[in-house]
Amino acid sequence: MIKLLIADDEPFIRKGIRTAIAWQEHNIEVVGEASNGKDALQLALQLEPDIILADIQMPVLTGLELAKQVHILLPQTRVIILSAYGSTENLTSAIETKVSRFVLKNASCSDILDNVLAVCKEIELSREALKDYTHLHSIYHENQQLIKSTMVIRYLTNQMSFSDFQAKIQKEQFNLTGPYYALLAVKCPSSDDWQSINAFKVTFAEYHPFALFMEDSKLVMLLNTEKEGISDVTLDLLLPEIKPYFSSNQLVLINGLESIGEFPIAYTTINNCLDYCFWNTEQDYTIITPAYTLQKTEDDKFPGQERDIISALLSGNNKAIEDSLGQYYDFCRNAPVSKSVFLDSVRRLILLISSIRPEDIDADSAISYLYELETPDEIMQYLESLILPNLSFQAQMPRVVDALSYINLHYDEDIMLNDVAQAIALSAGYLSRVFKAETGYSFKEYIHRVRIEKAKELIATTNMKYYEIAEKVGYKEYKYFATYFNKLCGCSAKEYRNKCIKDSIPD
Repeated sequence: MIKLLIADDEPFIRKGIRTAIAWQEHNIEVVGEASNGKDALQLALQLEPDIILADIQMPVLTGLELAKQVHILLPQTRVIILSAYGSTENLTSAIETKVSRFVLKNASCSDILDNVLAVCKEIELSREALKDYTHLHSIYHENQQLIKSTMVIRYLTNQMSFSDFQAKIQKEQFNLTGPYYALLAVKCPSSDDWQSINAFKVTFAEYHPFALFMEDSKLVMLLNTEKEGISDVTLDLLLPEIKPYFSSNQLVLINGLESIGEFPIAYTTINNCLDYCFWNTEQDYTIITPAYTLQKTEDDKFPGQERDIISALLSGNNKAIEDSLGQYYDFCRNAPVSKSVFLDSVRRLILLISSIRPEDIDADSAISYLYELETPDEIMQYLESLILPNLSFQAQMPRVVDALSYINLHYDEDIMLNDVAQAIALSAGYLSRVFKAETGYSFKEYIHRVRIEKAKELIATTNMKYYEIAEKVGYKEYKYFATYFNKLCGCSAKEYRNKCIKDSIPD
């Protein structure tokens, strides 16, 4: 459907053009009318019509002045000028302002329609050409990205020599000019989430990043820096733009790389650090240098900790179960045990527990949910909920309704899972488990969705400023609100308000 806007200071002419021509039969919709050039421009910015049919002589802003502004602000919109007479001056001005057609007002409806249809044809051809170009450009860009990503993966994992990589980056036009470098690795919820990779690329744009996904939903970025690298002060400022896109405590940055030849060793170092830093629950990220070394624990005592838990479970002694879980957690944290080893241990425990209590636990779904949890505390609460059930899983489902009611009343506060669990007299581990099963979202995801839905209501129904709305729905920092809004809605708050305004204008 082609959108048409009519602009003329004579009401009877506007009405005649609108009603005397069967626009709908030609797949054309009259989306608005304006009585002067200024109003026409404002409407055009809101409605983004494909064609504007404008009188050359209008108050405030003439048709040609309107065409000039439209060409700058809405370059895809075509303008057809209507004039009572075709003077040389008018025709010359029309050419200079790049109008699509110049039609005399005394032309018949048939002539006006023919001119509009001719412009419609131009628009269709232009769209097809743009679609073809966009498709080809997308294929080329994706292929280039794939080639470069494969090359970087091979180099970082020691499958390509430094000399080969150096030769290829010159050929493929990598922007790795330094003078120093940093390497960033972060665990994201999903390796298919290109919204995440774009958010990181935009946020770190001044460092000319090359970003790619590696195995296990791990996003890696090569960054060009100065000698001092990226400080914690700088990272704190950038954090609101990216925090919604990565798992808690799962971002590691290594500064001070003097050559791209150091990348493979740095990648191994950053990988090791990433596997252990999730115990650092007090911080959102870890910054290291090439001198970083990690003291790994011996895991020979680890199976013994698991046996103690199972023995306590078989004994039926809840106090013994609680003590064994506490000792297990303390051992894992203090060692520390890597995240991958810790998760593998919990997975084994879930399999053993499900074999003891098959009526209470579905092992596959329980393990699947395990890998969605972010922090050590969440994992231990979940494990405890599997080992120490005080009611059947199904019996706890109605409690989710109480949790949702509490969230709807307190979403604008800094509430945590423990707060809600305490309010409805349920353990945090149980609540996390049944909440996900019932709603399809983790507690954190659901809170953000509620807040953003409330924000959408305020944007659509009030004139409140965006930062006021952010604060009202529970975001202390506007940047966090803006990032979550864009992530969940696919547009900015401003774009959403403009859409609401546009939708409210009657046909």
